[in-house]
Formats: sequence, C-alpha cells, structure tokens
Amino acid sequence: MKAVVYRGKGDLRVEELPVPDPGPGEMVVRVDACGICPTDLKKVEKGLLPGPRVFGHEIAGTVAGLGPGTRGFREGDRVVVHHHVPCGDCFYCERRLYAQCPVSKQNGTTAGFEPAGGGYAEYVLARDWVVARGTVRIPDAVPAGEAAFVEPVNTCLKAVRKAGIAKDEAVLVVGQGPIGLLLMQIARAEGARVMVSDAFPERLALARALGAAVTFDAASDVARGVRELSAGRGADCVLLAAPGQPAFDQAVAATRPGARILSFAATAPGESVELDLGRLTPLEKDVLTAYSASIDLQQEAAELVFSRTVRVAELVSHRLPVAQGTDAFKLAMGRAPGTLKVLLEREASA
Repeated sequence: MKAVVYRGKGDLRVEELPVPDPGPGEMVVRVDACGICPTDLKKVEKGLLPGPRVFGHEIAGTVAGLGPGTRGFREGDRVVVHHHVPCGDCFYCERRLYAQCPVSKQNGTTAGFEPAGGGYAEYVLARDWVVARGTVRIPDAVPAGEAAFVEPVNTCLKAVRKAGIAKDEAVLVVGQGPIGLLLMQIARAEGARVMVSDAFPERLALARALGAAVTFDAASDVARGVRELSAGRGADCVLLAAPGQPAFDQAVAATRPGARILSFAATAPGESVELDLGRLTPLEKDVLTAYSASIDLQQEAAELVFSRTVRVAELVSHRLPVAQGTDAFKLAMGRAPGTLKVLLEREASA
C-alpha cells in the first residue's frame, strides 16, 4: 500500500509499505478519508518526533480485515476509528482527564513503524482497545469525507463544554480556520451568540454563511466591537483557535470581568505568550485549556456530524489521494486564504 511516511523534520515521502496484518481483537480499515490535522503539521514542521512514522488520525474508512476473535464488526462496515482511547479505570479516567490516561497516550492506530495514527496511508490497523471502545459506525448517507470530521468535532465539543458556554452568552472565536469554524458552530449550537475574528475575508464570509452572528477583521479594534455588541461589558468567553501573542492579547482585551479564555490552538512546546497576571487577576478572568477528544462525547460528536448540525463539507478546500500526499501537506502548510481542510481521500481529485 501507499503511505505518506514522515522521516524527520520537514521530510515526508510517499512510500510502499505492507498492509497491516490484524492480530486478536484487531481490525484493518481501508482508509477512505483522513483529514490533515494542524497538530500533525507542527510535528512535521518542527520535527517534534523521531521518524519514521505515519501520522493521520482523522480517519473514516471501511473494515477490510478482522483478526481472530474480533467482535462487533464485519468486513464492509463503514467506520470512524479514534486513535487515542482511554482505559476507563485509572486515576485520570476517574477524573475524566482522558487525554492524560496512560492507555490513551498509547496511539491505538498504525500503518507501520511506531504507532502514530496511520491515517495517511491506504490501510490502517486499529488495536483491540480501539475496536472495543473507539470505533463508531458511519450511516450509509454520510460521505467518508464528512465522517472524517468526527474526531476533530469531538475535540471542539470538549473545548466548548469545558469553557462552560451557555445559552445567550456572548462568545468570541479568534481564528476561523477549520478548527475555529467548528468551535463557532458548536458554540452556536449551545445557544451562544457567536462573534468571530480572522485576517482572511474569505473565512469571515464562510463563518457568516455557517451562522456567525458578527464577524471582525482581525486587524480592526475587535475588543471595542465586542464591547459595543455586549452592553459595553465584553465577551463572556473567548475561544482561541489561533496561536500567538496577538490572538491572546485580543482575547484578554475582548473579555468582560469574570470571563473565560480557552486556549485550543497551542499544542506544541514553545508556543508561548506573555501572560500579564495583573491584567487577569483583579478582573477574575480565567484562562483554560483543552486538548484531544473525550470518550464521553464520542457518540454525541458523531451525531453532530452525521446530522449536519455542524456543517463540515463546506470546510473542505482540497481532496487528494495518498499518492499525492506530499502535495497535500504543502497545501495544508501554506495556510493560504483559499486553503481550509485538506483531505487525503481514496480515489480523490484536487
């Protein structure tokens, strides 16, 4: 099979690898679609992990093989498989801190080499604990390219719930790339009045089409605009879907006293900002973080995608096959105005 193999910092190659062989309780899934995730882009650009590895964890596909004793699925079933699935019994799972569970930290899907997701290949192996607890069936009417959003929607739903967003709250989402557009839609589904900011007019136009109440050019005085639309107070909550100091400063300036700021975008070491506690503590502003998916939200996130309550098809800007995987990564890394979610898709065309 073809796979996009990471060999080291900035080094990706399309190579031939053997199709994985499932062991007891495991299954092999033909990858029909896999989204290129910003976290994987950082791993490649910064060389955060040693190679060789096959990344890719936003996986939708078709069961192609079952190991001895594997139950609950048949060949031909269409499924989403999650790569991080917790044990459910440890200290961290008892506190619903699933991303910190030692089992969850063991990547449960692989296309070869050190397990690292494996979705950027034509076939992927799901370990037994993923088959048992981290696999969701895809309805017949849902294309694989949409089902591949189940995992990122889960991460965004987890973030919105952790931020405590409630009905009629004023929420600002900073950044309207694919993650920001998901956060915006989920916050809106929770009943919030959602404002967004971004530097690209095309992304602001899409945000409006997907339900954003108000859009701001990131270069404008966003904080002033938010205050004018919230009785002079500022946002009840800001969701940061863009990294860096300007984005964080915008969040601090745009929030009211007692508000919450949730950082979603910073996922690699070194993504630091200067945090002036003197601007936060007297005003009792809370800074929160969220990372990875929650098994508690697995089915709910899937239903948001399958029902199209959260619209994801409009977020896909490019579809390429694995054979053009290096081109797909160049597109995703370019972060051009016309680029949103890039999918590696079986029998895809650009």
